[in-house]
Amino acid sequence: LRALSPGVTLNLLGVDVGVEVGVTKVDDSAAWRLAGGGPTDVVTPRVTIHKGLAAGVDIGASIGTAGSSGLTTIGGILRYQVVAPATVMPGVTLRLTGNRQFGSSAVEVRSYGADVVVAKPLVVITPYVGVGTVRTDTSAPGTSLASTSANRSRLFVGFDSQLSFATVSVEAEKSGGANSVSSKLGFRF
Repeated sequence: LRALSPGVTLNLLGVDVGVEVGVTKVDDSAAWRLAGGGPTDVVTPRVTIHKGLAAGVDIGASIGTAGSSGLTTIGGILRYQVVAPATVMPGVTLRLTGNRQFGSSAVEVRSYGADVVVAKPLVVITPYVGVGTVRTDTSAPGTSLASTSANRSRLFVGFDSQLSFATVSVEAEKSGGANSVSSKLGFRF
């Protein structure tokens, strides 16, 4: 569940479309393999779109896959820029995310996140850092397995670079004991 965005509003006419790839190193490889998860370096490609709205609000959506599991992930994001960046001061954005996996009748996984992002746009690059929390709810309907929920804190740092309409973003995240690196190639109007 990554938003891979610098936390700076797109404004009313702004649109950002991109292709992302993330790699997450699973922290408990033995449990992951027992669960049939395959390799412990989970690759998550996805396509994203973000649209700027009025008053510092942006919305977004994504669709992708969850590693080699064959599961489809669909996600959403809502951002609100609390403090606009100024000449010296960085901007501050609140970000809410949600994600759900589809493609398996045996397991249901939903994730929800809340983050605070601090970003400072420079000439062609916007470095950012954020902290937040992620809640993951997992259930196995029709089985005797118990549903579980886990809350994990996360810390992430990245940058977004824009040249004309093309953008490149890179982000590193630590969520619980899992480490992820993601990159995005996109177009912003």
